[in-house]
Amino acid sequence: MRTKDLVAVTSMRSKDIQMSILPYVAIHAVVLLSIVFGGGDALKADGVQLALATFAVLGSIWIAMGVDGAIADIGAAAKDMDEEMAASHVGQNWAKAPFGLFRIMTAVFTALILIAELIAIYA
Repeated sequence: MRTKDLVAVTSMRSKDIQMSILPYVAIHAVVLLSIVFGGGDALKADGVQLALATFAVLGSIWIAMGVDGAIADIGAAAKDMDEEMAASHVGQNWAKAPFGLFRIMTAVFTALILIAELIAIYA
């Protein structure tokens, strides 16, 4: 793949990751605020716990899937570097990056946050 195209594709996918940060933080901020300020009887009302848990789980999965796909594409692009870019220092660092580990960390961190939230919601 030509360097120009490779940089354009990876730039687009990295922007996808950056654009996912705000909704991810917003989802978990809403859940946290609901737990802290909506606790007690309000949180235990009919369907509120289920709705809040569903919001947290589905929102997190949706965003994590998008981030995972972007990381996979950026990792695949690292394999498509031309010889000139692969020989550069940036190219060498890019080729060494543990994209598989990044994907696992995304899933694990999302799962840990969700587990903590669900425990707090149903406690």
